[in-house]
Parts: sequence; C-alpha cells; structure tokens
Amino acid sequence: MKNAIFATIALAMICTAGAVAQDQNQDRHDQQATSHRVRKTTVRGYVRKDGDNYVVEDDRDKTRYRVQNTEAIREHEGHHVQINARLHEDDRSLEVNKVKRLNDDEHRDH
Repeated sequence: MKNAIFATIALAMICTAGAVAQDQNQDRHDQQATSHRVRKTTVRGYVRKDGDNYVVEDDRDKTRYRVQNTEAIREHEGHHVQINARLHEDDRSLEVNKVKRLNDDEHRDH
C-alpha cells in the first residue's frame, strides 16, 4: 500500500514538473516572438503629416513609417531628421526615442 501511494505521489510530482517546464518554454518562446516584432532602428528622412498621423519618409527607400508617439515628432514637421526609435514590424510604426534635426546639405537626394 505504501508503495502505491509513493508511486502516485512521485508520478504527480513528475507530471507537475513537466507542466511547469513546458510553461516556461512557452513563455520563453513568446518573449522571443515579441522581440522579433520590435527592434531598435535609426531612420533618416522627412517628417510629414498624413491625415491625423505623422509619418517619417525614409530617405533610402521612401518607406513611410507611422509615428506612434506624435508629441515627440510634431515640432519637426517638414524637417529632415534622424530618428532613433523602436520599429514595430507588424504595423511598420515607429516609437520615437530621440529626434535630431539634420541640415538640408546632409541629404543628397532632396
């Protein structure tokens, strides 16, 4: 009888440990998936108003990125800037951390 109880308890502990390990692996996988969708980037381009949103048009490929935190960029509308931001790849939007206004002669194509 003691052996049966001991075996049942041991089996329950093994199953619980396996479930906890599986949850930890899932959490780690979720964190990695999230980190792939958001990354740090630097964009050089012009700040434009697009309806109710502000966008930054990249100098290199003319990609337009919607700016999430418009208060950080509003005063630079129409200016050539360099932006350090977090790029949210799922919706191609920028979360601006730092804005530096560039001289017009720093941009060759415009």
